[in-house]
Amino acid sequence: MTEQSSSHVEQQVAARIAAARQREAERKRQRAEFAAARDAGVARRHAQKLYRQAARPTQENPVPAAIRSTHCPACRCERLARLMTTITVAGTPYDVLRCAADGCELLWLVRANRPRTAPVAA
Repeated sequence: MTEQSSSHVEQQVAARIAAARQREAERKRQRAEFAAARDAGVARRHAQKLYRQAARPTQENPVPAAIRSTHCPACRCERLARLMTTITVAGTPYDVLRCAADGCELLWLVRANRPRTAPVAA
């Protein structure tokens, strides 16, 4: 009889441990899903903010109509890009560029007025 009751107790303890592990795994999965959704939302909000900043001309900083050839990160090739505006992030000026390719229209930042250095000969 003692063998049967201890076996039953051990089964109950094992069942509780398994249930606790399952609850913890479920919490971890939910936290991972929430983090992924939060990251996606932050990226969407950031892209929308850049779009609004680029589309909003101001009197002191009108939208320039400059077009230049540059490497588009989305198209992965040399494309024409329109300089939409210049913004300052943490004290550093950046140009907001928009890809001119049909269907792309990616907005991205490049540092404004970066000095170009000549390659060093070995």
